[in-house]
Amino acid sequence: MTSWPHDLSKTAPAAERTGTILKAALTAHGVTFRVVKPWRSLPSASLVTTAPGQPAVWIDAHSHTNGPAVSGYDVPLAGLFGVSAVITDDFNTRHVHCDFTEAPADITDPAAAADAMASAVAAHLAAYPSLIGAQWVTIASHPASRTEYREAVTSHGTWARASSPTGYTTGPSLDTVSVWGAYQRRVADLTAETR
Repeated sequence: MTSWPHDLSKTAPAAERTGTILKAALTAHGVTFRVVKPWRSLPSASLVTTAPGQPAVWIDAHSHTNGPAVSGYDVPLAGLFGVSAVITDDFNTRHVHCDFTEAPADITDPAAAADAMASAVAAHLAAYPSLIGAQWVTIASHPASRTEYREAVTSHGTWARASSPTGYTTGPSLDTVSVWGAYQRRVADLTAETR
């Protein structure tokens, strides 16, 4: 049985860390989330929104104490210099909320910083169109691999996605040109493999 190394910083009281504050702010704004550590090699985890039909928003606090800067949802309040909420998908990375100060420990009111972040995330989720119930139409398909390029027209524009039952997926995205290009590259690669 493998034993994971223990992070002794977690023994600090919750009142001295950001985790409880960030969770409370998100909950107060009606944002559902989960704790995610995408890679075992990362020293910390993030809070990730779980709004159905929308890309995940990754939420972290950033602190700098007497060593290197640390990021994650549960970092020391001492040295807190940033709170961020970021979307990363197949096409780009963009901030939903970005609050960084010039020097370590410049965020003097962590609860207000967490509330501003949670408010921005809640507003983003309310404005971002949900694709649940969208009517997807198949525009092109590659029968041998069952790969499909599909589009859905919503009040926010035309969305595109390419997918197959083997787990390949691109989108959904408003960048229909990029999704169409990814679909065409996938079909070309599959056609070349069968020759």
